[in-house]
Amino acid sequence: MTKADWDHVEQCLSNQFQPVGLICDGYHLCLCLERIKMKLVIAFYVNGSLKGKWMQEDCEERRRFFRSVKKSAWTAKSRTAMQKMSKRILKRMNVDPTETFTVHYPWWTSFKALKSHLVKNNVSIELAPDWKYEAKGEAV
Repeated sequence: MTKADWDHVEQCLSNQFQPVGLICDGYHLCLCLERIKMKLVIAFYVNGSLKGKWMQEDCEERRRFFRSVKKSAWTAKSRTAMQKMSKRILKRMNVDPTETFTVHYPWWTSFKALKSHLVKNNVSIELAPDWKYEAKGEAV
């Protein structure tokens, strides 16, 4: 995709009612601006759907399109309290204050981050030539 194509995609995603269709390595990707709680985010649908199992299992769709965020298993207050404890007590309790987990979100909060992730994880990206938005949110 050219810079003009990316600018067109970004411009379309600034409006909530203008979804964009992309073809990324054979996957049809529908990008649209949606409201989640009180935020506007860029949601996506792969081949017209979004499956919950993609968030749970390691699969091609999750690696290519989902936003991965590492989070701490403990709050900042709990971590500071645990750091004051001795290592022997922490070992007995079987607790690691530096423990983290990864969450995979089916939306992006930044277009720049989305574009960067798509370019890194897909070989060919192009605008869908005759893409239409249907009521179900599927790409045709």
